[in-house]
Amino acid sequence: MHAMQALKQAFIFRDVPVLELVARAVEEIAVPAGEVLVSAVDVPDSIYIIRSGTLSMVPAEDARPVLFGSGETIGEAQFVDGQPAGVTVVALERAELLVIRAAKLARVLAGHPEAAFETYRAIARLLAGRLRRAAGMLPVTHEPDARP
Repeated sequence: MHAMQALKQAFIFRDVPVLELVARAVEEIAVPAGEVLVSAVDVPDSIYIIRSGTLSMVPAEDARPVLFGSGETIGEAQFVDGQPAGVTVVALERAELLVIRAAKLARVLAGHPEAAFETYRAIARLLAGRLRRAAGMLPVTHEPDARP
């Protein structure tokens, strides 16, 4: 499948009208079952778009894994802030991925401010949606009234 078609299938880029530019930054890779794609201490500079296969993300030792499949992405936060992943991502089966590296995307989008805006806005929307879902899963606690 051509990179442009694969990007159109990805949830993150569903509403981005400038995919032909983004497609220029795409690399295609295959990851065998059992391979660690990202370790907790890695600082990946890439967004991984899953074309096929299932990846397991474990946020902490005692946490339950979160599964990601076709059309989903991994690595957006590290792509944006350059901080360690804090999670481990393993391929549960052979996975075909699109990889967008931060530096390469920046070069491709240089001189195209509107395209850059639409692309980074799509990444921000995805992260905002994940934050809202995560906040909705947190138990609500009420602090005791600090007034005497």
